Amino acid sequence: MAKEARVRTIAAWSKRSAVIAHDFGVTVAALLLAVFLRGEPSLRGVRGIDPAVGTLAFAGFAVLVYSACSLYVSRWRFASLFDLFGIFKAVSILTLVLLAVDYAISPRLEGSSKIIGGRTLAIYWCVQLIMLGAPRIAYRAFKAWRRQTVQNRDPLAALVIGRASDAESVIRAVEAGVAGPIRIFGIVSSAPEEAGQAVRGIPVWGTTEQIEAIVRDAAERGITIQRAIIAPEALHATTLMETVVGAFRRVGIPTIRLDVAKSSGLVQPARLHAVIDDDLLIRPLVDVDEAPLKAFVRGKRVVVTGGGGSIGSELAIRSAQFGAAEVLVLDHSEAALHAILDRASLERRPGDGPVEGRLCDIRDRARVMSLLAEFRPEVVFHAAALKHVPHLEREVADAVRTNVLGTVNTADAAGAAGAKAFVLISTDKATEPVSILGATKRLAEMYVQALDNAPHIVDAPARPRTRFVAVRFGNVLGTAGSVVPRFRAQIEAGGPVTVTDPAMVRYFMTRREATDLLWTAARLTAETTIASQAAILVLNMGQPVRIDDLARRMIRLAGFEPGKGIDIIYTGRRPGERLSEILFEDREPQFNIGIRGIVAAQAQAPAMSQLQPVFALLQTAALEGDDERCREIIGELVPDLRVAPGNIIPLPVGRLKSV
Repeated sequence: MAKEARVRTIAAWSKRSAVIAHDFGVTVAALLLAVFLRGEPSLRGVRGIDPAVGTLAFAGFAVLVYSACSLYVSRWRFASLFDLFGIFKAVSILTLVLLAVDYAISPRLEGSSKIIGGRTLAIYWCVQLIMLGAPRIAYRAFKAWRRQTVQNRDPLAALVIGRASDAESVIRAVEAGVAGPIRIFGIVSSAPEEAGQAVRGIPVWGTTEQIEAIVRDAAERGITIQRAIIAPEALHATTLMETVVGAFRRVGIPTIRLDVAKSSGLVQPARLHAVIDDDLLIRPLVDVDEAPLKAFVRGKRVVVTGGGGSIGSELAIRSAQFGAAEVLVLDHSEAALHAILDRASLERRPGDGPVEGRLCDIRDRARVMSLLAEFRPEVVFHAAALKHVPHLEREVADAVRTNVLGTVNTADAAGAAGAKAFVLISTDKATEPVSILGATKRLAEMYVQALDNAPHIVDAPARPRTRFVAVRFGNVLGTAGSVVPRFRAQIEAGGPVTVTDPAMVRYFMTRREATDLLWTAARLTAETTIASQAAILVLNMGQPVRIDDLARRMIRLAGFEPGKGIDIIYTGRRPGERLSEILFEDREPQFNIGIRGIVAAQAQAPAMSQLQPVFALLQTAALEGDDERCREIIGELVPDLRVAPGNIIPLPVGRLKSV
């Protein structure tokens, strides 16, 4: 795997070196050609400087200017107006530099007042633009011709779904060859008034309500439609997505979507993918600027507990892709640990940090302390937790041992190891909790907030202070055991789809949003003063989604109709569930941290002196497996939780014992 990565890196650098050599050569040629066209025999000499040396030095300087103007960011086969504008800027800068040099060194010239002259510079500007731009445009045209030749041999007939203005990006992507041998025959628009129009020569055949008729008409004309490509702007129109995907599934045509990847503000070549879980999100994705995140992650040692889980594994992979020096994954499941390490190996790219893994149960305090002391991380993400509400209502002591005492162990270990930032992955169920899951995560929040206010308890001598922050998640689409995989399995089995309550609503976010939020939290905690105010960070997830609406949407996306092809059954709320979640408590003041899509709040947590005696008693009850006693003690700190009747006995002061 490492050998393949080295080969790809060498190939990439070879191509870039060829482009740089080309630009170096045409710069020399453009300068000499400008002098020739002006009728001069050669560049005028300067005392002490050979004209040939000066020309080569200028060409070397020009390559640096080209790089600064982003001429080496995109590939020639994707050359666009953006690249031509970069060439325009670069050549204009070089011309101004030559003009400045002409005037600055004119006193040293031999027999003339100017080394080049204004008219020669004007000719150079035109010639250099042509010699840099023309090869790129010609190469793109050649690649497009080759792709068209290949596609015309055996292309897949496709339709584009979206308004005419939105369809253009898809057509351009297909013309650029991102989807293989595909030929677009028509556009299906959501706007009836666009029927009969054309985009880049591709006609609008009809509206989204006419999909099945359009496919039949195409077949009668000898065109068998084999793909439907959805324009990006159509993905967040709920009714349109359901209508389109459902209609194409009924006629057996795969639906794919256009994905335009963004990095450092530049639009990269688009890619086509199957419609995925993220497309169920009925809102635009929160696009966090990755540049400061990558700058922060690069070169850091990162620990992810629960790294074999859905969020932990995504976080580990993204950390490696951001250039972490090393990522250590901790998980108690051998199978999950093997899976994430295997995935990291398969997805490893040049420049990615290494991902290592160790078996570890976070309830084993000595083991956690030892591993973090050995690894000496700079950032610790605590994702390990038990998370299923119904199970934890029955297994209270186990929930405490993992979600509360496991957090205590990991947070203490992070502080003792000298980590810069500790990020607790919490849940919106921790706000005014009514379940054991929410209550145990709320206690975990309280502990890390108390640590942040009293860092001397765990900080190692002569080491940087560890900062602690909690991040509250909504439901993450597609994670193991969550509603989307369950609904999909029920639909594939022919139904019914089970919804607990038609009025139940939840907040949703994607895995990418979740990991970006976590790294934003780590960066803010370690590098800014915001952490002294923001104990809790939450993604702005828009309006909550009715679970009933989500079920109906997934049924329609599968090509069925709720109540006809697939039934929906309402089973009633389970223990510990509530109709809607709350992101912040009333006593948690919110404020803007200057990052779009992320909201922060100040926590009102008890001091460590108040927490320690309660946690000590809770630890004793949890180790004894006393569920009811654990529930009673939790109620001492989380009064919103419905607790069993009973008096809370006086709590002794003392430190937590090793679990």
